[in-house]
Amino acid sequence: MALIDDVFGGVPASLLNDWGYDMTYVKAATTETYNATTGTISGTETSVTVKGLISKLDPKEFRGEAQTTDMKVIIGNAELNDYYPNVRDRLRYTEAGQTREGRIIDVESFRGDSAILHNLIVRPQ
Repeated sequence: MALIDDVFGGVPASLLNDWGYDMTYVKAATTETYNATTGTISGTETSVTVKGLISKLDPKEFRGEAQTTDMKVIIGNAELNDYYPNVRDRLRYTEAGQTREGRIIDVESFRGDSAILHNLIVRPQ
């Protein structure tokens, strides 16, 4: 086990349990099929409830390519069972009493032997 796991491994879960909001992480289907007749793509997505913190995104944090509606979402790794987020996935969250969905456009993971937390750049859809 790496030192970061020993020192910081439990910190994200503790902070997110106290301060985080319930969100739904939607994992894209691992296998998808394309129907050439209808033009549709089908596959089974997996939804996982996670705790996350939404914060303002400074454009400098995302290579200066951020849109004004983009946001940074910090999630832990405990609920994802060592799954690494990717740009095919989405996040559902509540804003002003309405369920909204955002597409993940960038992921930064912090890890030792295993992932500890993930910074996601999310673009509301």
